[in-house]
Amino acid sequence: MVSTADWIDLTGKVAHVTGGGKGIGKAIATALAMAGAKVMVSDIKLETAQETADEIGGSAMALDVADRSAVDAAMHNTVSRLGALDILVNNAGLYLGYGGPVEDITDEMWKALWSVNVDGVFYCCRAAAKIMKEQGKGGRIINLASTQAVTPGVGVTYDGSKAAVTMMTKALALELAPHGINVNALAPGPTWVHGGEPPLIDGQAPVRTGLPLADTVADRISRLPAGHWGDPMEQGKAAVFLASEMSSFVTGIYLPCDGGWLTL
Repeated sequence: MVSTADWIDLTGKVAHVTGGGKGIGKAIATALAMAGAKVMVSDIKLETAQETADEIGGSAMALDVADRSAVDAAMHNTVSRLGALDILVNNAGLYLGYGGPVEDITDEMWKALWSVNVDGVFYCCRAAAKIMKEQGKGGRIINLASTQAVTPGVGVTYDGSKAAVTMMTKALALELAPHGINVNALAPGPTWVHGGEPPLIDGQAPVRTGLPLADTVADRISRLPAGHWGDPMEQGKAAVFLASEMSSFVTGIYLPCDGGWLTL
């Protein structure tokens, strides 16, 4: 008899997690390994990726997702080293702080962030989709979006990039469904990735900074229904769901893991 444990078991699956050296990416890589997957951890810094890989018994490589040639090579390298590519998690991203006012955003800032957050996701999806089609056994692609994709507050550069990832996810889900490849977006809400204990959320009005975007985010955090910051592993758990047979009939969704942020 099949049990729910069988549905969540990723034994025999190979996953590649970009930006997996720290923060949410590290938690996702860890959670996938805990579920039984062989995990390739990539990061812009090899030593950072290697630290995570050593902790979870995975493999590591350096990867700049904004470099399309490097991305193509990395996905094929995953197959040659681990035997397949079943799960891709596009976690690598840039966050340059509150981006406004818009007139202060330079071309260099815009291009740097979009080259990673949007171009990098596209390059990885393209390379992985080709491999997964050739393997002929389906697959899972999980793109990290954000609650900021639908409730702006960080700035046009970051928020716009995550909205683009969300629509890219939906379009790819339609295209790749006939090949058994599920494509979904995981949208973290306020998640503490800075180390140490997160500050308490006490429901009090935030200290006003005079920056409208910062004040908007601070106000939402102060009223977060869950009453506390998210832990990166909560995103890891959601990623395991999207990577496993638990989500076999789920594709093209935007899945908030946000403690109720989007209810505000």
